[in-house]
Amino acid sequence: MASIESTVIRVVVDVSDKLSDRLTEKLPRPAVTSAATAGLFTDLVRSDAEALQAYLDSPDFATVVAQKRIGNMAGKAAKDQLREGLRLAGMSDHPLSRITDVVHDVMIAACDEVDAHFGRTSGRIDRGDLYTAATNNSVLLKRLKSSARIHTFAARMRDQVVALHSRIRMPHVGVSRSVRYDHLYVEPALISKSEFRIGAPGERVLVQGDPGAGKSTLAAKLAHDVAVDGRVPFLLVLREFSTSFDEGGRDLLHYLEKVCQAPYNVKPPRDGVEYLLRTGRAVVILDGLDELVQTELRRRVVSLVEGFAHLYPLVPILVTARKVGYEDAPLSTDLFVSSHIAEFDDDQVAAYVSRWFKLDEATSPAEQDQLISSFMEDSAQIAELRSNALLLTLLCAMYSSDRYLPHNLAQVYERCALMLFEQWDSKRGIDLPIKFHGRLRGAVQHLAWNMFSAAESGKPQTRTRVINSLAAYLDKKLDDHDESVAMAEEFLAHCTGRAWILADVGATESEPQFGFTHRTFLEYFAAEHLVRAHRTAEALWAVLKPHVEQWDVVAQIVLQLYDRNVEGGADELLTEALADGGLGFAARALHHVAPSDRVVRSIVTAALDQFVSVPTDARANATGETMTSDAPLQDCVRNSSHLNKQVIERTLTDRLEVLVARGEIGAMLVIDTLFARSDGWKAVHQDLSELRGSSPWAQWAIDEPRLLKTIIRRVGAAAFYTDCNVGDRTYVNATALLLIKEALPFSKSEADSIATLMTTLPTPWPIPEHARPGNYRHDDSLRMVLCLPYLEMSEKRVLPHTDVIEPVREFLLRWERGEISVLEQDQ
Repeated sequence: MASIESTVIRVVVDVSDKLSDRLTEKLPRPAVTSAATAGLFTDLVRSDAEALQAYLDSPDFATVVAQKRIGNMAGKAAKDQLREGLRLAGMSDHPLSRITDVVHDVMIAACDEVDAHFGRTSGRIDRGDLYTAATNNSVLLKRLKSSARIHTFAARMRDQVVALHSRIRMPHVGVSRSVRYDHLYVEPALISKSEFRIGAPGERVLVQGDPGAGKSTLAAKLAHDVAVDGRVPFLLVLREFSTSFDEGGRDLLHYLEKVCQAPYNVKPPRDGVEYLLRTGRAVVILDGLDELVQTELRRRVVSLVEGFAHLYPLVPILVTARKVGYEDAPLSTDLFVSSHIAEFDDDQVAAYVSRWFKLDEATSPAEQDQLISSFMEDSAQIAELRSNALLLTLLCAMYSSDRYLPHNLAQVYERCALMLFEQWDSKRGIDLPIKFHGRLRGAVQHLAWNMFSAAESGKPQTRTRVINSLAAYLDKKLDDHDESVAMAEEFLAHCTGRAWILADVGATESEPQFGFTHRTFLEYFAAEHLVRAHRTAEALWAVLKPHVEQWDVVAQIVLQLYDRNVEGGADELLTEALADGGLGFAARALHHVAPSDRVVRSIVTAALDQFVSVPTDARANATGETMTSDAPLQDCVRNSSHLNKQVIERTLTDRLEVLVARGEIGAMLVIDTLFARSDGWKAVHQDLSELRGSSPWAQWAIDEPRLLKTIIRRVGAAAFYTDCNVGDRTYVNATALLLIKEALPFSKSEADSIATLMTTLPTPWPIPEHARPGNYRHDDSLRMVLCLPYLEMSEKRVLPHTDVIEPVREFLLRWERGEISVLEQDQ
């Protein structure tokens, strides 16, 4: 085999590449000479040499390296894992201790040598968790006599995952069909404020997205790719276990073991799944957190997932969820990186459309190119619809069928319904029996509502349950129960093999299961049921209100259907919602409908007033806290339909001028965060300036020295260290902003004046507990003063005193001598 040094350095570099960015491409060899290990190989028999090579190439060893790189884990905790890993790889007892010591020392040297050439690793992995996990890893490895059965199990799991997730199912072509990913799939863009590497050791990522954005497809594709890459993915569709989650009493490991058996038909051996989790061989994918529709149940599952993350700190985890309602039971931002699936841009749309139309082998290449070109041109007017992956699929199907493109969300699903009940099969010479028309659509709506509102919302049901549900509805329309059952059976036979809306989606041991091919279809027909069953806006809102955050898609479709059926329906339902706690729903609705100017003004005014009413101290809490009260205004400004934009902008301008004149600090935050100090606010510039000076945050006056001094005199030093939370974003404090700048945004004399004023403040300074050390490599007087709390946290009382005016110099010298402290004793 190659020398231990060369093999270990390769593994260390490979692990480091997964954990952080390289700072340089030139990486040195570890500071351990080959002579230190040369004699070792003369004593090793061939089987032991092969076992050593196999172990060094294994995920087991990479896990120990990751522990060292992230948590500086060494000594007994590392050696125990190395020893047991080598034993399970086939190393004989005689050289085991000696080999363990050598591998440990070479690994430590390699990690220390490489450390300076890579950026910082993730701060989301707790060192205490890592140490506990290392100890538990050793216990598990010692318990195993052999890992052969586990590796056989892992290979079978990988094969099954690849087999089940190698193709993407197309919900649109009239017959059940799936295609290879590379024939259709377009990689989505994931947007996040933080850098992340999906699948890297300890990387835990939340992926949010709108309905139909491709979250579940992303989860299935990731499972496939992970299996192909040699690790074992555990894809858990959370809604399938909602009843068990509700009962409680089981850990997440229990569900990972269950998912091996169904749907993959692989029974894990004892300790098999835990071994894969603890040795870097597993990736956990949790799909559909939002589909646990009860908030309390979702909170319980979130706690389960967070506890799992602490127990298995190096296991990569990906969780998918819709955006709306997520904040009612969010995952900890200390554990998970938050990201969202971006809408398709024009290039992604073009790539998908090209692949979609080229799947039709019945059309010539010239016809395909013509369809692609005309679709892109005709759909440009509905860019908001085609930017969603699912809707783009449906639009392609409609365009291929009859060159039709709908203009809003409700029309898309209405067209899908027509294709199910009338058009699609008739174009292929398969007529839907006349007795199905009318009655069965109501029956499907009834079925959708029952499935949607069930405890396991949206879970496929057996053929018997579906027939019973359809027949129960049809009994009200027909005299003969047997006829109702026969019609339900015939309709299910019609759906079998057709992957359009309602289809056969698997089977139990005794009978097939049926479900909606995508949750949005379920939601559309459930919405139709609600509109048919509740004839007034008051009645509709009474049903929607208790669940409006969890049922947002249904509620928005209800609104569109009610507006289509009733003159002024959108105005009626939105007015009802606005008067009864539904501001968030009403604000989101401006993306989908165009109500009267009066109603738009009411929504925007209420959203703005709610934003402004948040106390300033509530915005200064822990960094990263989401201000859910700001969401309605952000939705109005960022997400509304262009049909509503003019009224929204006019309403905001008029109302903000009033609020600024009144001295509302929240109005200043709206302008400085949502409108970025645009030129449109010149009329209230003076009032805005005064508001910035009266706020508790210095960052909003960062380039106005006069205001900074005003804030210091009124608020004290805390104004320079307090972050400001607006919506889902944290605007960092003024000190952090000034420390990262190459040059100050004002003159040296102004900086000296502010620094001098800071030295007159009483000490200690009331610094927020969440303040974090920053970059303090500056020698101007102001930034030297501002970095004192950070230096004190680091227990470093040394500063250069070049170019510092006398009052500040004296203050700094007293601080260096320990005569004064800018921090509270317990900070």
